[in-house]
Amino acid sequence: GVSLTIGAKTSSTGTIFGSVTNIQVAEALAKIGFEIDRKIISIKESVKEVGQYKATLKLHKEVSVEIPFEVVSE
Repeated sequence: GVSLTIGAKTSSTGTIFGSVTNIQVAEALAKIGFEIDRKIISIKESVKEVGQYKATLKLHKEVSVEIPFEVVSE
């Protein structure tokens, strides 16, 4: 039931300067009260534009959780 919004600096076309990584996802989770180690967060696709994405948290060998997040322009 967690949904994140991550702000990123973008160009006028919506392309992000750099990319959104697991570090930004971990920081967004920390803001809402979940201290998650960034090493267990994986993002399958490269996040280089604004839009909807999913991050996977590998909590245990057989337990993983998908968290949707949205990248918006700052």
